Amino acid sequence: MARTQSPLDQIKALERQLTDTPANPNPLLALLQLARHADPEVVHRAAWALYRVFGLLLAQGRVGGITGAGDASAAAVPSEGGGGGGGAREVKAWVRDRLLEYVGVLGGLLSDSEASLRTSALSLLFALLPPLSDAAGVPLHQPYFRLLVRALLFPAPSQRGVAGPSKRAVAANQAGAGVSPDVAAAAVDDYWAKYDDLRLFFFREVAALVAAGGVSPDNVLAQVFPLTNLPKVAEDLNAFFLPSLATPPEAGKKAKKAKTKKGKKDVEALPDWMATYESEDEEEEAVAGGKRQRTTALGTAKAVHSVQAHTAAYTACWEAILSHLALDDMWTRRILAGLHGERGMLAHLSPSRRVRIADWLGGTVDAGGAHAMLAMNGLFVLMTAYNLDYPLFYDRLYALLDGEVLHARYRARFFRLLDTFLRSPLLSAALVASFIKRLSRLALAAPPAGAILAIPFVYNLFKRHPGTMAMLQRLPEDMEDGDPYDERETAPIATRALDSSAWELAALQNHYLASVATLAKIFAEQFTKPEFNLEDFLDHGYATLFDTEAARKLKNPPALAVALELGQPADLPPLFPKAADAGERDAVSQLWAF
Repeated sequence: MARTQSPLDQIKALERQLTDTPANPNPLLALLQLARHADPEVVHRAAWALYRVFGLLLAQGRVGGITGAGDASAAAVPSEGGGGGGGAREVKAWVRDRLLEYVGVLGGLLSDSEASLRTSALSLLFALLPPLSDAAGVPLHQPYFRLLVRALLFPAPSQRGVAGPSKRAVAANQAGAGVSPDVAAAAVDDYWAKYDDLRLFFFREVAALVAAGGVSPDNVLAQVFPLTNLPKVAEDLNAFFLPSLATPPEAGKKAKKAKTKKGKKDVEALPDWMATYESEDEEEEAVAGGKRQRTTALGTAKAVHSVQAHTAAYTACWEAILSHLALDDMWTRRILAGLHGERGMLAHLSPSRRVRIADWLGGTVDAGGAHAMLAMNGLFVLMTAYNLDYPLFYDRLYALLDGEVLHARYRARFFRLLDTFLRSPLLSAALVASFIKRLSRLALAAPPAGAILAIPFVYNLFKRHPGTMAMLQRLPEDMEDGDPYDERETAPIATRALDSSAWELAALQNHYLASVATLAKIFAEQFTKPEFNLEDFLDHGYATLFDTEAARKLKNPPALAVALELGQPADLPPLFPKAADAGERDAVSQLWAF
């Protein structure tokens, strides 16, 4: 009786059959079935065996074009030399479909609960790209690369443990919804950030996929957001995943175009679902051979070695993300915080298209909340560094000063940015007076930590803009018709705050907390002190204020100090009468005994 082979022995035998007789690809069916085995070790061995087999078949030209219709039957086919009528073209098409089935298995393993399978599947998906490109005779096999990117952005369930491609996935073998964090991190660190050619193609595919809709923001941004070290000069383009793209193309050499005979149906035509990828947005112009040329018109090899093409692809990618994706608060905050700096988003966008994100920033400002001030900072940078015309900037900024700003947890960051926006000496006194008046009035109802922050901030505004000093010198009784300040006016230039009085600052001098009252008395003195350092006041809270009061040394003892004996003042009538028996005390008196 013959001994039944173990799955691992079957994998070795099937791989040997396919290697020895590549003209008969039928053992691929059994090998693919083993790649869906429930045992992770079997799946791992089968996946690598299939990679070696398909690598051999690709090198021998036994795989049809992956851009074909893909309608070949999944049943076994006769070998090329057999007499069953199976021609070489039909066999290649059948092998191509098995290759696509294998890619689908690898894509599902990206979502498997076994970490080692996820890592191996990612490596195998990228490892198939060079042999496919070489077999097709092109620098990049774009249809397969699109399948690869889709596998990373549209994670499919793992096929491990199922009986066939049409069966239901096993829930126990799934890592969860969305792209696994380790898969996204590995894709970024080992491929997108490491290789210049892959990163360029990745940006282009992401822009097309996001524009088409249906992409999860988490899956996209987990891989796009960390990519901040982009090339700025040609010397930075020095790492290539595809060997054929490592050598820069000769200047002036035109890329050859594939010719097709008229009247003959192209069997390698793209399927309908790939047609949308062929239309690309207009991108920046690049200098090629002394002439200005659209980056979309550059060949694949020239685009990889063009810094302008990389910049244009990165810009188009982020434009699509900000225009089509519904971002949650976490990603909005991270994007706003990552706009600036040497490696910030704005530093890598195309100079002529940086201002296009102003619409997204303006919408974020209109939404209000903690992100509005960060969006204002983005608009401010666009105005001061990139010549954005945004005349309503200070109107939007003034609207952010509401009743919550001095109560919010982000008030320290808010005032840091507000100090930057109001630092320019070219601002009109009428505009600055509105901010002084609004902040002074908000400080009346603010918690002590907010009032302590507002007082030095207002003092600095007075020091920078002497034209507003009239507000301190004008008394309330000097205003015959009452306070002319219109707090309902949305335009800060039209509130008439400059004609008003800073009586709110005088009211703060009678604050119930001594530290606030003492600090507010600075406005009653001569303005000879330098500006306050706001960093000394930004971190104040209830805890720090309590510690300050508790550690304060008293120069004079309180006048209300009295001696207590058994809870009763010594020289005052008892608050609670004692019990008739002198040796007994009632329950209330016992509670007051120390």
